[in-house]
Amino acid sequence: MFDHDYRVSFPERRVFVSRNHQWAFAAWAMARNRDWTIAPTTLLHVDAHLDDTWDGVVVPGLHEMKEIDDYMNVAAGLEIDNFIWAGFAARTINRIVYVCPKDNDASDPFDLSEWDLNGEQLKPIKQLLEERDYTGLRFESIAALRQSIQADADAREEMFPLPGSVILDLDLDVFKANLIDPLDPSLKPDWQIKEELSFLRDLYPYDLISVALSPSFCGGEENCARLYGLFLECFGLDPSMAEAW
Repeated sequence: MFDHDYRVSFPERRVFVSRNHQWAFAAWAMARNRDWTIAPTTLLHVDAHLDDTWDGVVVPGLHEMKEIDDYMNVAAGLEIDNFIWAGFAARTINRIVYVCPKDNDASDPFDLSEWDLNGEQLKPIKQLLEERDYTGLRFESIAALRQSIQADADAREEMFPLPGSVILDLDLDVFKANLIDPLDPSLKPDWQIKEELSFLRDLYPYDLISVALSPSFCGGEENCARLYGLFLECFGLDPSMAEAW
């Protein structure tokens, strides 16, 4: 249903969809190249996983990118869990708001105190952090994000400071009902998924939206198709208008 290289975009809406999440990196780089985003860019990463493995910073070609082919080649060398640090290293994103349940990983993505930054392996990370801080926020769920926004009138402005850009980076696996058991394919009920998608849609006038389908983490191709259909419906996107990228 969704082959390994499935990627479509809705250019007029600045929405980029891919089966595998690392291609979001290429979308962010293209957005910066086209001046769709400016620094500082906040990434709103809504996902069942943090995707914050550090080795994305050493992928070949990351620091030599100049054009679209370079972005695509670098993305092809990334994995589904290390593209955020790659985006930070490439300066396509500057700050991250994680909306990730702690079922799979309860760690603080901004606490690097146990990282051996003096070791040879993490030397690229140490050099990067000497230039700028890796900062942001983490929320347990979309509901927790919504509660924070509703509880503080200034929360939205503090979360997405101006001047700057905001990218919504959504992985559809966040709508799986049981994130701990990979053999349980059940999804959240449609009404809840639509409610959460509508909240994300209306939260901010995003400069770019990247979406990962991740069928293997959604409970299979049929589940993924169902979630994708709900996303298209809630965001008012016509699948016949999709273009390959």
